[in-house]
Amino acid sequence: MFKKSETGQHKLYAGLAGVAALALFTACTAEEPAQDEQPADQQTEQQDTNAPAEEETPATESDAADQEDNSDGASETAEATGDDEVYSIIDAVESEYSNGFIIDIDREDDGSTYEVDVVADNEVHQLDVSADGTITVDETDTDDDDIREADQATVTVSEALDEAFSQHTDARFDQIQLDEDDGSIHWEVDFEDANGGDIELEVPAT
Repeated sequence: MFKKSETGQHKLYAGLAGVAALALFTACTAEEPAQDEQPADQQTEQQDTNAPAEEETPATESDAADQEDNSDGASETAEATGDDEVYSIIDAVESEYSNGFIIDIDREDDGSTYEVDVVADNEVHQLDVSADGTITVDETDTDDDDIREADQATVTVSEALDEAFSQHTDARFDQIQLDEDDGSIHWEVDFEDANGGDIELEVPAT
């Protein structure tokens, strides 16, 4: 009789212990905080931060070649102005007379010699200049009108020719002369067109 009672008590204790363990497990599970999930925006920002920065694409050899071609084209355009032989004559005279002011250039009919008048040191020097730059002095005088006009002019012979050639790009130089008309100083320019015809124009000298 006593043995049966002890067996019943053991079953009762075992059952109570199981219920208590289940309750404790449930409580622990409920108290354990769930791991926070990061919002999608934060995940995207982290991915962007971790992503390697885009590398700049280095210039290729073909790009560099294109740039060189463009710069060459600009140089050719700049050199197109002033390619007439008369500019070489001007350079030769101005190298010899660094303080001079050219007032007259006349190309001879043979095209190989130019007559040039330059005012320097209050004198007018009449020169013969060959196409290769050789200068021969013909005469020197003190023409007051030529000296006064040279002093008043602010546009040089090269600048006047630049303006004239910009209007007639295919013309050939024939003559240019500093002159005064009704108190106005200007350059008288004579060109030849592609057909050998005459072109006459005036460029202000002040």
